[in-house]
Amino acid sequence: MIKKNNQQIYKQIAAATSGTIFQWYDFSLFGYLTPVLATLFFPQSNNTAGILYTFGLFAVSFLLAPIGAMLFGYIGDNFGRKKALTLSIILMAIPTAMIGLLPTYAQIGILAPVLLTFLRIMQGLVASAEFTGSAIFLVEHSSEKRPYFLGSLTSSAYSIGLIIGSLVSAIATLHFLPISIWRIPFLIAIVGGILIYNVRKNLIETPEYSHLKGKKNKTTFLTAIKKSPKSVFITILIAWFVGIITFGSYVYSITYITQYSNISLSTAIVIVSIAILLDALLEPPIALLADKFGGKIISICGMFGFAIFSTLIFKLLSSGDVILVMVGMCCCSCLIALTYAPLNTILVRLFPPEYRYSGFGVSFNLSIAIFGGTTPLFLAWLTYQMKLITAPAIYYMFGSIIGLLGMTMIKEMKCTKIKIENQKISYV
Repeated sequence: MIKKNNQQIYKQIAAATSGTIFQWYDFSLFGYLTPVLATLFFPQSNNTAGILYTFGLFAVSFLLAPIGAMLFGYIGDNFGRKKALTLSIILMAIPTAMIGLLPTYAQIGILAPVLLTFLRIMQGLVASAEFTGSAIFLVEHSSEKRPYFLGSLTSSAYSIGLIIGSLVSAIATLHFLPISIWRIPFLIAIVGGILIYNVRKNLIETPEYSHLKGKKNKTTFLTAIKKSPKSVFITILIAWFVGIITFGSYVYSITYITQYSNISLSTAIVIVSIAILLDALLEPPIALLADKFGGKIISICGMFGFAIFSTLIFKLLSSGDVILVMVGMCCCSCLIALTYAPLNTILVRLFPPEYRYSGFGVSFNLSIAIFGGTTPLFLAWLTYQMKLITAPAIYYMFGSIIGLLGMTMIKEMKCTKIKIENQKISYV
């Protein structure tokens, strides 16, 4: 690998991860404030129906995620990783801030949920490309000695974004504050978007992409399907599992805890925030272990953990005891960290750099759109239909099987690694 100044690498890491933190702060606000938004933007004849409508809207927001991934994948593969990341950050801030300005159902009737739906879909269009784009950028800047470590920082940044979103939401839902305070977290987005846009303008392009400039034709997701269909399929399977565990644990759990443990919304948000912080702190050291012992075996251990302990986790989350609920969420986060820490590098390197942004980005986000975005709605429906408090564990265990199937298929393949010598690029 080309040697880089440590200070320069730190700047690239900061620029990439700060954008991911901001994007997922923006995007998570909707999930954390679901009980509030259900009250303000939907008719209140049935509270359960309002929550289901809002989770349905959460799912709808992912409909354009694959299209957004295609768009930014095309930009990232043909015009540079830097350009795609810089553009996405400002386009996320605009719809988020506009949600904070929306009139409620009491003010404009049915138009309120219609406008909320439109803006949420616009968020999904842009947010889809941020996580995968940041992961690609960091993995392509990583060294051969620590490929998993840098890849894990995107997941940690994602978790930190969720933490900030959850803490701000917890403050906004304190009972002694006016209900209109919920608007402020959304309005903050425009300020953050402008600041991080200016930071990202100074990003340095990755060495892998720099060596491809002028040496390849225009590429799209169709190129990835044609040349790496197995990588596309594997990514879809593993992203299915990722979507279930992420949105089940860090979005649906808020409503689940408040409904079945009778714990206040603000307390539930704080509990989940602590669990997410644990995830963010654990992933980098676990990734260092992956650099030493191998990433696939560590991820597989995490997936087996969910297959075995999901029922116990949901029993703890529905116990009604704050301490037990905390234990359940922290156990869940430990398994998430174990599973996720090596995954970004594993999946990114399934695709060669010339169509990596499209191949990884669209495959991952297509699966997230279909299976991940629908997880909170499906879990709420499943629990209601089965009249079984631990019903979500069934879907968790199913997701574990899907994820393990994908990981097993990777054993038959070699992850793409970059090697640059004498200005010539090769893959090993």
